[in-house]
Amino acid sequence: MGNVEDMDRMVESEFIDEVRDILDGTDVLIGNLRSHIIKPQDGIAQIRRDMFNMEMRATSLELPLVSIIAHRLGEYAADLKTVDDHILDDIQSFIDNIRSILEGRVEASQSAKVIRELPRKTFGDFNPGDVVVSNVEVLLIIPDKATCRIVERELAACGYRTSNIRSPFQAIEVAVRTRPDMIIVSGVLDDLSGVDVASALAAMPTTRDLPLAILTSYTLGHPSLDNLPAKVPVIRKGAQFGEDLADAFSRLHIT
Repeated sequence: MGNVEDMDRMVESEFIDEVRDILDGTDVLIGNLRSHIIKPQDGIAQIRRDMFNMEMRATSLELPLVSIIAHRLGEYAADLKTVDDHILDDIQSFIDNIRSILEGRVEASQSAKVIRELPRKTFGDFNPGDVVVSNVEVLLIIPDKATCRIVERELAACGYRTSNIRSPFQAIEVAVRTRPDMIIVSGVLDDLSGVDVASALAAMPTTRDLPLAILTSYTLGHPSLDNLPAKVPVIRKGAQFGEDLADAFSRLHIT
């Protein structure tokens, strides 16, 4: 048994060393981007690759907060076309938070607070200057990229922060750790359905009070929604989307 535990500790230690190397490399990359030594698109692509690899490894080694922040930085970088000092400061904030976790300066109980204080992602063709930014955190569980993009932009226009997790199992863990103000789950997912996720979260004392709405092409009364908890609003795709979204936020008392 001891040999297995020693091996696990060795693998985790090697991963942490790898992460520190990535963080140090990102520090250098940020400096090079500030000095215009490398092209913005090359730097952004490198950050996305590094964060994807870090997220996957951290998930497999059960380092959830590192995985969540790496995912958030990957999302933040995904819409970047260029960089300026403000964006580079944001990227540095993600890196500093990961470093703080590795150095043991962040307690597990602080997870939700750390996530809420991360920089808010923007959209390349969306000007947030006229939007009053709120601290409302919305977790999306939407595997379809085009659909997710529509929902993200609508929520960004309302000043809300979003993050999308495509895997329903991973999303349940993220919901427990980050305590979002609202969850929007697609009716159709891989392995589980949106109704399954809604029912699971509603059944657990830890998450049953988290506001949740389901995004679907169906209306109430359709057989696929028979087991949906009564308190869960339905947001229909298509022409009714905006009205249903506003109604869901009102019913769930999200402001």
